[in-house]
Amino acid sequence: MHRWTNPEKARYYQVDLVRDLLGDWTVIQSWGGVGSKRGRVQIVWVPSHDAGVERIAAIGKQRGKRGYTPVG
Repeated sequence: MHRWTNPEKARYYQVDLVRDLLGDWTVIQSWGGVGSKRGRVQIVWVPSHDAGVERIAAIGKQRGKRGYTPVG
């Protein structure tokens, strides 16, 4: 699990790389306001574990450009 927050806007972005029930790799992306019960989720299929890791690295780079910092 990777999580980023933007304290100025009170927003978060979280990404998980998991295997589904069929053994395929998926990236689960969720985002929303900190402390809010609202938010969004997107599930993206990736062809391999390595492709998922690359996708997460690209997401982290993009989040950093938008003022998010890693948590943990």
